[in-house]
Amino acid sequence: MPSRPFLPTHKARAACAPALRTPVPALLLTFLCACAPLTPDGVTPDTQIWQTSTRRVVPFESLLQQARAADIVLLGESHDNAGHHALQQRVLGALAGMEPRPVLVMEQYDIEQQGRLDAIAVSTASGDIKLAAYRTLMNEGWNWPAYQPLLSLAIEHKLPVLAANISRASLRDVMRSGQDALGTGEAKRLGLASGWRREQQAALAKDIADAHCDALPLPAIGALTLAQRARHAVMADRLLSVRGGKAVAIFGRGHVRQDLAVPLYLRQRAPRTSVLAVGMVEATPPFQPEEVAYGPLGQRFDAVVFSGQVERDADPCAAFHKPPAAQ
Repeated sequence: MPSRPFLPTHKARAACAPALRTPVPALLLTFLCACAPLTPDGVTPDTQIWQTSTRRVVPFESLLQQARAADIVLLGESHDNAGHHALQQRVLGALAGMEPRPVLVMEQYDIEQQGRLDAIAVSTASGDIKLAAYRTLMNEGWNWPAYQPLLSLAIEHKLPVLAANISRASLRDVMRSGQDALGTGEAKRLGLASGWRREQQAALAKDIADAHCDALPLPAIGALTLAQRARHAVMADRLLSVRGGKAVAIFGRGHVRQDLAVPLYLRQRAPRTSVLAVGMVEATPPFQPEEVAYGPLGQRFDAVVFSGQVERDADPCAAFHKPPAAQ
């Protein structure tokens, strides 16, 4: 039987590295954060890039041409995969010299931090001091060394850094009170009030249940689904706030899915905006790209990057099934 194109379920869950270092209650919100040296071609030796439009493997330069032509480039990673980060660095480095300058949009910062990100960007401090400030500001749980090279590029090329994430406190409010917690009229403005089908709701709820090892009660799955939709809509809103330049987004792979996530809200609100959604997937040959690029709800990604797997020791499901503490 041929190898599957996806990681085994338990390893896929482990790919959201921040989740493994947090207590079980925090995992409910951590999921919503979406949990190698380069060759001259710009990718690691075990990487293949499959272009959905042509249904064929293409060189890195073809992916780069697509990225240059797009208004918004979504680079969907496994958060702890060095190969994914290497490809992101290569793409950003190639686009950094464009005019107007692209904006680096990062899930790793909350939108409430934008004022401090702007202050770092315009500071006259040295690059090392700016980099240290970005590190201090990055939310707990993210692996700083994985994102340091991207922020070094931003400093070198004077690229703005835009926070894309909704805070955990805001997510809790949405989980408790629904979309009204986003503010008067925000659900409609963000595209949350229409266009969401029953099959999309079922698919997203299943993804959330799977990511939590089928250990959550139905009400918790419903609340998390609502919060995840809010996160995607807010991320899309942040991307649409970029005016006159390209946005390059560093998101988890689940956030860049065209059938369920950020691109859905971009299409609804700005149908003329060109978006490139790149899904980076850990897999072993033989690759089955169409199973990754397409699903029951339609196309998931414009391009699929197959990379080597990361060895992970921890079983993420163990945290959900710990016996209760002795009284």
